[in-house]
Amino acid sequence: MVAIAAVTLAACASGVVPAEAMKLDVSNETTIPVSLLVNGTSVRAIAAGEAAELGANELPGLPWDAEVQTASGRLLVHLRVNGGDVTVQEHGVRGAAARVDLSCGRIDLWSGPPLLGPAPGPGSPGDCDP
Repeated sequence: MVAIAAVTLAACASGVVPAEAMKLDVSNETTIPVSLLVNGTSVRAIAAGEAAELGANELPGLPWDAEVQTASGRLLVHLRVNGGDVTVQEHGVRGAAARVDLSCGRIDLWSGPPLLGPAPGPGSPGDCDP
């Protein structure tokens, strides 16, 4: 599921966040290690319960086809991030995000502000197998 997230900020200038200032974040709140791939290349292993933040200088050029996979390569969540997807507006920041709820926890993948609520769902039996 792809969602657009918004966070209210006190005050900021409006506009599109430049490509060189963008970043990609992953939160692995599961009990299994996962890998982040961007444009088909593995860029970071993320341990169970860990998070990662990667700046544009650590990633290939936009657009980013970001995937979080299990150790065996099973796709858990996908997000496409294009230039212009992250914007600063008078009352907040908008970006792109995706989330998956598994029986062993939640994985969030985003560019821009992080996703908010709801509480993690139950997942499905076997969805945390490698």
